[in-house]
Order: sequence, then structure tokens, then C-alpha cells
Amino acid sequence: MGEEQMTREQYEGEISLKELFLALWRQKLIIISITLIAAIFTGIVSVFFISPVYNSRLNIVINMPETYHTRFGDYKLPITSNVEYINLITSNDILIETIKDMDYDPGSVTIEGLRERITIDKTVTTPNVEQNSFIVSVSANNPEEAKELALALFNNYIKFIDVLTIKGALDHYRGQFNTSLKSLEVSKESTEKILAKNEELLAQTPQTIDQREVMDEIDSGSNSSEYIILENIINTNYIAIEKTIIENKQAINSIENSMRVYNEYLNELDIIQEPLDTYYATGDIKELDDITVNITETNIYLPSDPIVPSRKSSPNNAMNIIIGTVLGGMVGVLIALIKEYWIETK
Repeated sequence: MGEEQMTREQYEGEISLKELFLALWRQKLIIISITLIAAIFTGIVSVFFISPVYNSRLNIVINMPETYHTRFGDYKLPITSNVEYINLITSNDILIETIKDMDYDPGSVTIEGLRERITIDKTVTTPNVEQNSFIVSVSANNPEEAKELALALFNNYIKFIDVLTIKGALDHYRGQFNTSLKSLEVSKESTEKILAKNEELLAQTPQTIDQREVMDEIDSGSNSSEYIILENIINTNYIAIEKTIIENKQAINSIENSMRVYNEYLNELDIIQEPLDTYYATGDIKELDDITVNITETNIYLPSDPIVPSRKSSPNNAMNIIIGTVLGGMVGVLIALIKEYWIETK
């Protein structure tokens, strides 16, 4: 009995599957039509309505030092890893200057929109070794624009790192020199007060001592004939105070020389600050290049310039058509089954 039931269920399953295929075959025109319509529609949308995207690649090598050597001293850079440096390429200031250089309409190309068109590959190829080579992809609607955009982005990135380093060094040394000047002012005032007291004490201290007057104060019972008495001898206290005064004056002179050097440094920093302010106002870095060293010149570079992409990266028309065809076929089958088993049966 059990075998007959299994055979009957298998037979019914075969009949049901056969009926299903026959139903689909009877509705083949609907399935084929919907599949073709979906494929054609997807192809038209992909070719004519989706803007093509071209990617231009920048291979950026970063080997920034830990310390920036300047005539004012060694400035320790606040950024310590190459990943932090490459992340700066999408900073607002860089994107704003890039939009200007590309003559984009700020209303149509926003900072957020441009940032979405930049992709940074941070794949580490060697474990425990800091990555120093990064692939940055920049996308645009045509090949020439993609290359120009990539170059504009890199040039503004280089300027930004240079200016960021210079500004950081200026702020660091300006703060350091101002602090040193305040400390020297306090030291100078303290030394001048000590000098004034010593000069006052020196004025009250006799330069020589009259031994005869001293001996007169000795007990009259002493036999003064045993001593050789000089009328005047040099007062050692006077000499000691005079020596201290000289040291005080030398210390004040040294402090004043240090203050003069720091003030000269601050004046030079103000001279550098002017073209820096000009850059922030106009984006022109030429005057800043004339008086500073570009730290990125040998530390951030492109082994080769970006090229004009030969083919678009998206959309993939063939893939879109295949996806549209598959989806159209699925919809066609669904509609065919609804028509066969619901509408016509009803």
C-alpha cells in the first residue's frame, strides 16, 4: 500500500510539472514579449539616459618626514602616518580650490558631490609595514575631464600639505618665541632689580679699608708694635660686589641679545604670514613659494602622470541588459502563471 501511494504521488508530481511547462509554453508569447521589452528598455536607459563615468587614477607615493627642518629650528610634524596624509586629499579646502580650477558651477558640483567621485585604495600589501603608495581614482563624465580633474586635485593637494605644514610651523614658532620673550622679560626685570640693589650696596661699601682706624679700635692693652699697619687696603667685599654687578650686566646683555633675536624671528614670521594670508584669500601660492621650502617636493610625488582613460568604468551596458533580461523573464513567467491559473480558470 505504501509503494502504491508513493507511485501515485510521484505520478501526480510529474503531471503537475508537465502541466506547468505546458502552461508556460501556451503563454510563451507573453514571456518572450515582456523579456524583450525589459531588455530593450534597460539597454536604452543604460545607453542614452545614464551618464557614462570615466576613472583616472593617481598613484601617489608618500614618504613624509617626522621633522621639518627650518631656520628657526626643527618642527615636529603633527601628522604621523601616511594614511592620515592621504585622507587629507578630500579636505574641504582642496575640493573648493579644485572646483574653482575646473571652472565648475558651485551650484551643480558641490563639495559633497565631488568627494563622492574620489576613491582611495588603502589596501595594505605587506603586513606590519606602513603603506606609502596609494591609488586614488577620480571619476568624471568624459575621459579628458577625468584626467584634468585628477591633476587639479593632486596639485591642490600638494599646495594644501605645503601650506598646512608652513602654517603649523609658523604657529608653533610664534608661540614658542612669544613664550620665550615673556620668560626673558621676567628674567631681565629680576636681574635688573638685583643689579640695582648691588649698585646701591656698592655705593655704600668703601673701596678700601684704613687699617690704622681699625687698629685704634683694638684694645689699647695690645702691643701694636707687633703689627705692620697700612693706612689703606683694598676692601674684598667691594671687589665681590663689583664682580657681581659685572655678572648682572653681562646677564642682562645676554638676555637683551636673545630678546633681539626672538623679535627678529617674529618679524620674519610676520613676513611669511602675509603671503600665507594671501593664499587663504586668493588661492595664489606663488609668493609663498618664493620665501619657503616646499616640503612635499620630494616627499609626495607621482611616479607617472595620470592618463586619459580609454574606456568608461560605468555603466556596463552588457551587464545591465543581462540583468534587465533576467528580471523581464521572471516578470513574464509570473504574469503568464497568473493569466493561466487565475484569470482563465476564473
